[in-house]
Amino acid sequence: MNNYSYPIFEDWSKEELMIMMQLYNSVEEAYENPNGSNAQKIIDLYSQFQSINPSKMEQKQIDRDFQSISGYSLFKTYKAAQSVKRTNIKMD
Repeated sequence: MNNYSYPIFEDWSKEELMIMMQLYNSVEEAYENPNGSNAQKIIDLYSQFQSINPSKMEQKQIDRDFQSISGYSLFKTYKAAQSVKRTNIKMD
């Protein structure tokens, strides 16, 4: 279990917060789980992330914040998930 807090915005609804937590957890899984994480789930969650945070600047800030605390990139994982030919994406 990781001992850091995820970047969150107070104006997110409970549903939006749940979506963001799923995205953070799926990206962590892509890096930490030997089997990776479901690529389509990451793509779907990232699309929802873009709807929740339509500002590109906000998206980049959230990715930077998440990367600085976890070492993992939301955007890089999303791009890799788009190009993977398998069901799961495994990040190095």
